[in-house]
Amino acid sequence: MRRSRISRLSIAMVLVVTILATGLIYAEEATKTFENLEDRLKYLGSLVRYIQAKYKYDITEEELMEGAYNGLFEVLDKHSNYFNPDDFESFNVDTSGTFAGIGISVGIRNDRITIIAPIEGTPGDKAGLKAGDIIKYVDDTDVLEYNLESAIHLMRGEEGTKVKLGIMRGNSTEVQYFNIVRDIIKVNPVEYKVIEGDIGYIRILTFNENTSENIKIAIDELLEKDVSGFIVDVRNNPGGSLSEVVKVADYFVPDKSPIVHIEYKGNKKKTYKSQREKIDKPLAVLVDGGSASASEIFAGAVQDTESGTIIGTQTYGKGTVQNVLAISNGGGLKLTIAEYLTPDEIKIDGVGLTPDIVIENPTAENRDDIKDFVPMIEDEKPIKDDKGLNVYGAQQRLKYIGYDVEVTGIMDEKTIEAIKMFQKSEELFPYGVLDFTTKDRLMERAIEAYSNGTEDLQLEKAIETVKK
Repeated sequence: MRRSRISRLSIAMVLVVTILATGLIYAEEATKTFENLEDRLKYLGSLVRYIQAKYKYDITEEELMEGAYNGLFEVLDKHSNYFNPDDFESFNVDTSGTFAGIGISVGIRNDRITIIAPIEGTPGDKAGLKAGDIIKYVDDTDVLEYNLESAIHLMRGEEGTKVKLGIMRGNSTEVQYFNIVRDIIKVNPVEYKVIEGDIGYIRILTFNENTSENIKIAIDELLEKDVSGFIVDVRNNPGGSLSEVVKVADYFVPDKSPIVHIEYKGNKKKTYKSQREKIDKPLAVLVDGGSASASEIFAGAVQDTESGTIIGTQTYGKGTVQNVLAISNGGGLKLTIAEYLTPDEIKIDGVGLTPDIVIENPTAENRDDIKDFVPMIEDEKPIKDDKGLNVYGAQQRLKYIGYDVEVTGIMDEKTIEAIKMFQKSEELFPYGVLDFTTKDRLMERAIEAYSNGTEDLQLEKAIETVKK
């Protein structure tokens, strides 16, 4: 009996020492069984109050509830999300294709926020902003060290308000200032042109709320030019609006044919059908691993109704439909409410569509096709006399595409001059530094040279198919 008591005392002492050593303090609470959702929500409220009362650091009730909202969606599929107010605003801009701003496309070039192109007819275009302009100031805020999202947020605002941009142009470090009045910008996700003399090429970047109206413009103008066939390019198109893709497919799928079946909870189904006669011309659709959701609906409709030929690589495989709901805190939620099926009732979620003609373009991932080229994977930006894989790989590619360099792995004057010449030819800042953008362009140009100048084998196959 005594030994047992000593044993229990020893265990207790060990537990006390362990708790003190780890800084843990345990409080007892009886195990609780919940009868309904109301009880669970009351308990959640008590946890929020306990954390606010006891937590050592500052935290607001709103922050705690944000965490709870996020937690709800973590147990759902990856396409169901909670958005805080800022994220919800950005999401709405992306899906609607409409926002108040100045109308410029921006990106990171040589580690600086750079105008890719002003959108024609927008305030930024009318003010004289140009492709290649570096944005240094937004309303006197220096944004050179800002990330892209933060800078874009500063440039957007309410319609009719002013924003002042400080721009560095060309090789000059002098800042030019532009005072611009924000306006409503409608992003046109449709590009089109005539290629190979008589083929109508249409590229759809996304299915936002402006897609169908711009598709009509593209189709009407291309038909006026009497094109012999169409190529619709939805590669790297992440999807978008269900209603918009149905309107687009309407032009290419036979009248009364199914475009997509939507399967809701409880196996309830809704079928969307074409409402017009299809364009009576050959059609090829280009897809790849970046073609998702609405892009797959479009390609699946064309494939199953045998309205055209699908060319490229296996698509992404997002076969679900989401409903978007604004909530009272200014945020929103996106919830998966259905799956979609192709006209032949094939599920593609997690699988994707297999093209009728599978063909891969040479990419940076196909480096072993150019067997002696080393990967440029080092993070450093080499300067004069530096050695390394980046330098060696850059010299290999420069020499391959026609520049006069020696492949030594040493950053010599000849290599620096060749990099400057290459950057100038690519409309990059020609300062002779092997930065991330320059490395990417070198890989792209070497791959193009490897494929005998055929940059896009998938497009070439589509042209051949339409011409038949």
